[in-house]
Amino acid sequence: MRGAVVDDNTLKVMELPEPKPRENELLVKSLVCGICGTDLHCLHHSHELAESSRQIIGNSLVDTSRPILLGHEFVGEVLESRAPDSPFNQGDRVVSLPFVMRKEGMGFIGSGAPELPGGFSERLVLDSRLTMKVPNGLDTDIACLTEPLAIAYHAVRRGEPNQNHVPLVIGCGPIGLAIIAVLKMMNIGPIVASDFSKARRELAIQMGADVLVNPADQSPYESWKEAAKTASPEQAGPFSPLFGGADLRPSLIFECVGVPGLIQNVCAGAPYGSRVVVVGLCMENDAMVPAFPVLKELDLRFASFYSPEEFGETLHHLAEGNLQAPGMISDIVGLDKIGPAFERLEKPDSDIKILVKPNS
Repeated sequence: MRGAVVDDNTLKVMELPEPKPRENELLVKSLVCGICGTDLHCLHHSHELAESSRQIIGNSLVDTSRPILLGHEFVGEVLESRAPDSPFNQGDRVVSLPFVMRKEGMGFIGSGAPELPGGFSERLVLDSRLTMKVPNGLDTDIACLTEPLAIAYHAVRRGEPNQNHVPLVIGCGPIGLAIIAVLKMMNIGPIVASDFSKARRELAIQMGADVLVNPADQSPYESWKEAAKTASPEQAGPFSPLFGGADLRPSLIFECVGVPGLIQNVCAGAPYGSRVVVVGLCMENDAMVPAFPVLKELDLRFASFYSPEEFGETLHHLAEGNLQAPGMISDIVGLDKIGPAFERLEKPDSDIKILVKPNS
């Protein structure tokens, strides 16, 4: 079978060994798989990713001495089941958390070696215990958004929003847009969205943003203050004699860019008592001045991944039409066009999520 791999920081489509499911695993045909920023990072910075993940979690997420098989935002069609009393039948469309639990440890689908193919391969194996059927006739391409939207769903839940919060989303890339969609579903707003790209700001409106900001022209924090003004003491958020805020609703900021210096930038601009959720994954050294969050009494939180329950709830919300993500899918290509698709996403403007169909 064919699949897309990273080999020595080069993206290739090559012949791979056929995957063989073990006990509790499913063999599936990959119907579609989304390109994630993590895939781009793995292509260009796999050695740095290996070292940083070793330092953080104790072992490397990728083995740079072997081809790395990409793709973790996938929908598959069941071909074979080795799960006892399996609820899955041949032909079922499924999504799965991108992990397999094996005796030798947990494997991550989307950064594995040739024996654990990713979603950009024609076929792959899934852990049946982490797999869910696509319900309600949900469109396959929309079901493919389950994984990135689950990241956003978890991040919003980490922020613990209430109906008084006025969110500010910094960065309208795939995760920022997904967070806007989740906030819209939860009826948290008005939503202020900031991005340098005009195309991405327009997409933010489609996803549910109420106020758009080009940070080259105006401070997103000043725009947030205009949107958050209130005359109701019941709606007002934290305030202090130094920084004021008695006439403002509480602030909930999502940092969705992940470049050095941005956390400090947020701490400098954030209103007193803001809750800040850092979702952008910065893999470089960074620095900040602790006096800013200390004196402003900012609540800094960090978010990554999701729980199995959150993954399932995201799929349910998509299938029920509660969670909508119009405009996130910018193109669909075959496996032979995956290289140009990666190149487009390296300098994105209007492209947000490009899907790959490995068998077409």
